[in-house]
Amino acid sequence: MIGVVVNVSFMRINEELTNLVHGRTIEVVTKEQGLVTIIFNDRSKLQINTVGMPDANVLGESRIVAIEEEGDKLILFGEEDRMAEFRLASRGSSVSVKNREGQIEYIG
Repeated sequence: MIGVVVNVSFMRINEELTNLVHGRTIEVVTKEQGLVTIIFNDRSKLQINTVGMPDANVLGESRIVAIEEEGDKLILFGEEDRMAEFRLASRGSSVSVKNREGQIEYIG
């Protein structure tokens, strides 16, 4: 009998961040070396400090459904099975959310 080892790794939902931005609609995404800024239709901002240049905006103008984070990976899930994966510049301190007045709602 041959044994099969399956290595299944599930990322964890970042509940605090998911609860904060769940349902917000993406209006604009800007990308530059080391920084992605997502501006929602309520004028709040999600900023992600990344390693390298991120891929194209694959989330479109959808709503955020969930956010998973594990180590240096952050994955945003949008409607219609859309997702975007980012490699964080520094674990635990590369993501921030600011409200429309620029006040910090989340840092992590």
